[in-house]
Amino acid sequence: MQIVVLIGIIIALSTLEMFQVEPGVFPAAGAGWLAVSLAVYLLVTTAAAALHARGCIRRLRVAAGLPNKVLRQHGRGAMVLRGWVLLGLAGVMVCGGARWISAHLAHLPLLDKLAAMGPLLAAVYIVWLLDYPFYRAARLRCAGPAETLTARPYWTLGEYLNFNTRHHVLFILAPVGMILLARDLLALFVPQWLGGSPAADYVMLAAMIGSSGLVFLLAPVLVVRIWRTRRLPDGPLRANLLAMCDRLKLKVRELRIWESGGMIANAGVMGLLGPVRYVLLSDALLARMNPREVKAVFAHEAGHILSHHIFYSVLFALAATGLAAVAASAAGVLLGVADWMSQLLAIGLVAAAWAFGFGWLSRRFERQSDVTAAWAMSREFDERPDSDDRVTPEGAASFAVALQHVARLNGIPAEQFNWRHGSINRRVSYILWLGSTGGGRQAIDRTVGAAKAGLWLAFLVAGALNVTLFMLSAGV
Repeated sequence: MQIVVLIGIIIALSTLEMFQVEPGVFPAAGAGWLAVSLAVYLLVTTAAAALHARGCIRRLRVAAGLPNKVLRQHGRGAMVLRGWVLLGLAGVMVCGGARWISAHLAHLPLLDKLAAMGPLLAAVYIVWLLDYPFYRAARLRCAGPAETLTARPYWTLGEYLNFNTRHHVLFILAPVGMILLARDLLALFVPQWLGGSPAADYVMLAAMIGSSGLVFLLAPVLVVRIWRTRRLPDGPLRANLLAMCDRLKLKVRELRIWESGGMIANAGVMGLLGPVRYVLLSDALLARMNPREVKAVFAHEAGHILSHHIFYSVLFALAATGLAAVAASAAGVLLGVADWMSQLLAIGLVAAAWAFGFGWLSRRFERQSDVTAAWAMSREFDERPDSDDRVTPEGAASFAVALQHVARLNGIPAEQFNWRHGSINRRVSYILWLGSTGGGRQAIDRTVGAAKAGLWLAFLVAGALNVTLFMLSAGV
């Protein structure tokens, strides 16, 4: 849902900016028409979410266990719902939302942007509220009695909404809001400071890039508080994990426990630079997995850091956005289309890049981290120099067991395909095959290395073209 929230914010802000630049392309709708479009948007969202959840619960009741077929049906329905949430939001903004916000809130820094995101957030919470019974039923069926995460039932509705708010809304909205606030304040004060100076545009651009970069670098410090984390206490586990960091030459600021109420068995890493980099291990992961399994999961997260996957994910986003902007501008010049059509084209291109390109890239990143984890666990069983990149059968089996255990604890069917991670079965099969054949890290490193080179090329081309367009528009 984080991607949906992010795309929804882009749609809300893009339509708001389109109205401010070219108001004539929007219908002259009054407050009454805005109220009608907003009501239709939320009512259709409510009806569709209710039908989807009830249908999935009905299929779950007549099935034994947690069939993959039911999960696939739920996933397809969820994709349709998300598509409606995004398209309906665009409709609300076009049918009066952008006009009303611009008329009443445009002079208030950040508040107009938050108002534009309001319909999106309302729709998202409606979907969560109505889908909660299915998630609860599926979660309680996800494992047998020996594998239940805690002795108490699944989250209450309030806990479920609180968790989603922190991890899907505030995780995106807090840093994005800080960047937007900085942009509004710069737009308010920079022209006053520099008057009509020709350098104003360049100062504004440099200040925006600098403030956005600073927010992104420091965002982990904010997120570890939004997500409710605490320091992993001193003890054998912390000592072992820090020793692994030393062996891997991995710099982190802190190891923290990610508090999920005992419901999430997972780990994560955030932060581009060592001084603001955190590794998170969830409470359920620490409670339900043995130390060797925790080390294997930790090694997987270390693989993401060592291969700079966070940085290259950001590079992908910048390159995709930059190329989409150039393509949209070219369409506007060559085809003579209106600015609002060019912006819609840019949004569509960015969405396509994320749907297809980032999914492929993310799955390769996961495989590279899987292999790194299996290689690191191989060193636990067999003292070999770091130059030996081979994965041993013992190291492969150690990581495979940990990965399967995480899947069971989270109720993830081994066959279920995930857009960002692939399926558990395929990941486990590849690692075990690698260990049995004496394979190493070179194959996946070559694939990811080629992808990284392509990202650099795309980023540099996008940057050069956008700078050229900016200079031409500024009359330089």
